[in-house]
Amino acid sequence: MRYMRLSEHITRVLLILTLIGVYTQSLANDNVDDVTRFNLPDGAKARLGKGITQDIDYSPDRNLFAVACSIGVWIYDANIGDPIVLLSGHANAVRSVAFSPDGKTVAGGSGLGNDKTIRIWDVSTGRQKNVLIGHTDDIRSLAYSPDGKILASGDDDVNIRLWDVGTGKVIHTLTGHRNAVHSLTFSQDGKTLASGSSDYTVRLWDVSTGQAKANCEGHTDRVLSISFSPNNNVIASGSRDKTVRLWDTDTGQLIHTFSEFTDRISSVAFSPDGHSLACGNTTHGNILLLNSATGKQLLTIPAHDGSVRKIMFSPDGNTLFSMSWGGEIKSWNADTGKHKLTIYGHDDILDSVAYSPDGKTIAGAGRSSIEVWDTETNRKKLTLKEIPTNILSLAYSPNNRTLVVGGGNGMMQVWNTSTQEIEWTTTAHKGGTKSVAFSPDGWTLASAGNDKKIVLWNIVTGEQIQTFLEQEGSVGSISFSPDGLTIASCGYNGFISLWDIETGENIFTIPNAANGSDISYSPDGTLIACGGKNIDLRDAKTGDIKLTIDQHSTTADKVLSAIKLGKHKPPLKWHEQIANVVAYSPDGKTLAGLGEDYRIRLWDAKNGRLKRVYSGHKWIAESIAFSPDSRTLASCSWDGTILLWEVP
Repeated sequence: MRYMRLSEHITRVLLILTLIGVYTQSLANDNVDDVTRFNLPDGAKARLGKGITQDIDYSPDRNLFAVACSIGVWIYDANIGDPIVLLSGHANAVRSVAFSPDGKTVAGGSGLGNDKTIRIWDVSTGRQKNVLIGHTDDIRSLAYSPDGKILASGDDDVNIRLWDVGTGKVIHTLTGHRNAVHSLTFSQDGKTLASGSSDYTVRLWDVSTGQAKANCEGHTDRVLSISFSPNNNVIASGSRDKTVRLWDTDTGQLIHTFSEFTDRISSVAFSPDGHSLACGNTTHGNILLLNSATGKQLLTIPAHDGSVRKIMFSPDGNTLFSMSWGGEIKSWNADTGKHKLTIYGHDDILDSVAYSPDGKTIAGAGRSSIEVWDTETNRKKLTLKEIPTNILSLAYSPNNRTLVVGGGNGMMQVWNTSTQEIEWTTTAHKGGTKSVAFSPDGWTLASAGNDKKIVLWNIVTGEQIQTFLEQEGSVGSISFSPDGLTIASCGYNGFISLWDIETGENIFTIPNAANGSDISYSPDGTLIACGGKNIDLRDAKTGDIKLTIDQHSTTADKVLSAIKLGKHKPPLKWHEQIANVVAYSPDGKTLAGLGEDYRIRLWDAKNGRLKRVYSGHKWIAESIAFSPDSRTLASCSWDGTILLWEVP
């Protein structure tokens, strides 16, 4: 045993050194020195955030840990929690992940987009070995057979596929479920595959024939997780119906129901010795350890603030890993419940991004928090959590003193950036505060929202100064003129309006001119850029079109003729919109547009010539912001990351 432990230790060290060697070589090639630059898309300088977690898995030797997320698969040192490599290749989020039994490969299944593939990587080199094609919907679950020769995959199209790992071919397609397959697991002898589904059932399958062996019925809501006992005799299932059920794996008959829970059960896992059963709940974030025979509660671990998404034991049974819907990944001593480590960086969906005026920090707003990053070190400085629900807008004051946040619940907060305390809060707009903007002198704050109003506020006292009423519809975006005398707005009805700050009078309104998503003044105040199917640059005094940038003519897959200047189009439907966000660089030389294809396009602001197209976000991209020196463009996405791009 002593020599075996030494051998295992040497193997572990060699594997990690190999991975670090690959990682170091990658860094040397890219001339970078930190985790924010792993596998960056072309043109990006850094990535802030690691993506939204989707699934986790342990390597059989207990040394590595895989995290499937919205941007790829991260491999971590399971003992200290440090990232080793980011495996990429999927076009969209990776929904599921599984290590092979020998730990040499890891598989990831994609979803949340057009990519419905399974990709298999060599763990020691980080190189992709194979791509399995055949699924038509999000791949929610993966499981290797104990001998590593078969990979099972389940998705939202209700089918389960058994793949020959060597050839990449489908061996069997298992049909019978009537809804999404959430969980898959092989018996220890590899002869039986179990599946848990949203159709409230657990099904047992003969792996050799692909035929159903048993249909376990009894749950009254979705089965979210299943786990085989080590002796293969029992399978446990956890459900949204607040029960855990034990089934006989030979007959499919119900053995016992644990119904003492007060919350939905999102994950179940037998300990390797089979004596205990870990259960995670969906509301209170607790992990409950039960005696697997009697159901007696052995231990309660208050693991997360929010829902537990998945739990799993290490192969030796000493450690329990947990993942929450909020992105937290933690490990615990399985005997005492004592916290061991936390993996940081997998946070929240990001809806809005803003540079501080001094360029030293970047703020990214998510659904439940605001992350503030240091731009010199690319490290997170702080997290603000007492924020409005569903942030829609974000802005720094020109003097860098305050950060304003607008929420989907209509609330607006003003934070002091030095003390990190809230200075004042108000309910700004019914139905959501869609846009916030500071006047150039920093004393006036403007907000706009779904209640068709634009409101001016005294930034010090929080008192309302002026209210403009957008008669024709909800206001999507506002922008102050550089001289601070006017404010431009665009509505979701396609109208663009210009307002006098002193009198509150409407200077002009142009119908059918934009899609309501974004509007921006040029730094010299002569032009207004309006987002839409095309980007129109309009005279800031008259509203006349000076230049139209045809978004379609810049895409690689479709080239259309440019729209003639001055030609107006009818209001655009949502699925026809391309440029949701537009922004001028502070030096006025570059215009950036963020489209619904997640691509960022940079144009010469004078002649409309395309300068660069960037792509790299794996999910919906929502916001862009230039650095004060105009050299960097930041973009944020629902994939939970901020990408920093070179501006040519």
